[in-house]
Amino acid sequence: MVLLLRHGHKSGEAGDYNLSPQGFERAVALASLLPRCFGRPSQIRTFYLDPESSKNARSYQTAVPLAVATGLNITIDTASRENSFRSGRQILTDPSFDGRRVVFFWEHRRLPELAAGLGWPTMAPIGDDDFDQLIVLRYRPAEPRPEVINYSQSRLLAGQQGCEPPPTPPLSPPLSPPASPQPGPRP
Repeated sequence: MVLLLRHGHKSGEAGDYNLSPQGFERAVALASLLPRCFGRPSQIRTFYLDPESSKNARSYQTAVPLAVATGLNITIDTASRENSFRSGRQILTDPSFDGRRVVFFWEHRRLPELAAGLGWPTMAPIGDDDFDQLIVLRYRPAEPRPEVINYSQSRLLAGQQGCEPPPTPPLSPPLSPPASPQPGPRP
């Protein structure tokens, strides 16, 4: 399972690469919502963060509360700035990701490219002012494309949209019933 999220709300001021207070509050709320609704992630990945200018810091800042809540480290995808498609394709082709839950916090203009690499080439562009989408990609064996499920972060947080209960591990096969006692001689 893959979760795709745009980074949190921004101030809109030129040169300000940080989340707005509203964006930070949403990131904190998502830190408890995501594991509760979709299960604990196996990995958290973010779009490239420029260490010199802090450009694209919002993706990383949005991921931090989830990382703190789950104890996971954040992987900054350094190749994503040049090729988000390849970032997605890596997840699909690496067997170590099979059956895992990966959460991507990404830059909105590059989300459709990432989605194409993840097997969903028809993702519509994300609007400049859209900070509410949460997209789940579910993969089924032998199917080339994932099932795509769209959620509204604000509706999930307000309890107006139901979330998926995390998949439960399969139950152990039932034990064989005990053998029925064989009739024996009566005393």
